[in-house]
Amino acid sequence: MQIETSPISDRTWSMHRLQTLVRPFKPALVKPPSNLERKLEWSKTGSPRLSIPRSYPGNSEKKNGRLLYFCGGGFQAPPSSQHWSCVVELSRQLPHLPLTIISYLLAPRSTASTAIPTLLRLYKQISTQSEDLHLGGDSSGGNIALSLTLQVLSSNSQMIAPKSVMLISPVVDCSNSNSEMQTVNKVDPVLTMRCTGEVASKWRGEVAPSDPMVSPIQGNMLLLRGRGVKMNGIIGTWDVLAPDTMRLMDRLQEVGVEGQWWVAEGQMHCFPLAWRYGLKDSVRGKDWILDVLKRSST
Repeated sequence: MQIETSPISDRTWSMHRLQTLVRPFKPALVKPPSNLERKLEWSKTGSPRLSIPRSYPGNSEKKNGRLLYFCGGGFQAPPSSQHWSCVVELSRQLPHLPLTIISYLLAPRSTASTAIPTLLRLYKQISTQSEDLHLGGDSSGGNIALSLTLQVLSSNSQMIAPKSVMLISPVVDCSNSNSEMQTVNKVDPVLTMRCTGEVASKWRGEVAPSDPMVSPIQGNMLLLRGRGVKMNGIIGTWDVLAPDTMRLMDRLQEVGVEGQWWVAEGQMHCFPLAWRYGLKDSVRGKDWILDVLKRSST
């Protein structure tokens, strides 16, 4: 596994300024609005209907490959405008890899014990239509992408394994118990341990924090190596979720899972998603993701 790091000195002044400006408002920036439930239109399956922006290019040409993307939102909210701008860019830059955004069951209406089996059935159906599948997700969506991958690999149905998984500042451990998070909690401009703990509790429901369904870091990483699944990811170290992801990277390295990672010192949670604001740090992160996806899918 290849790990690229960038020192905090590489962080631009504009990013540092943004982090300073948003810090007083944390974690309100990532909390779903109180009237979200009333605003959402729900499908028969219990997942919200997504309003696709006009700028989304789509892809009518039949391709063998596909990228299934799971947007974050604290397991409770549908894709934000930042998510849509990111996936629109990915779709434009990856015409050979049609992108499908998965609208999954959300807390508190549903919890992982219902949502993950539902997604497993959906994946099984999609895998019969494409042999070149890739999964990706940011924040809580990264949790789902990795959890679902491990569920697919551990199932007895011998479903087609994804070729690669792209994780952007993922939630990999819903126990929220890593002591190293306390140090990062002091500098994280967006999240707090209290926030991540509340979010994780809502998603877990009755599932134990140690269950790989909600804490994929506890899963069998040998399954990934055995099926040749590449694990890629990007994180900023000023993110309370980063210590858990660093432990995940250690586990992946220990068992010889292939992939590419970028650890950006001093960057915040999901910093590539801010690329549309012209921040050089975020644009660089977005371009890195595109480059890795291109190489993983060709």
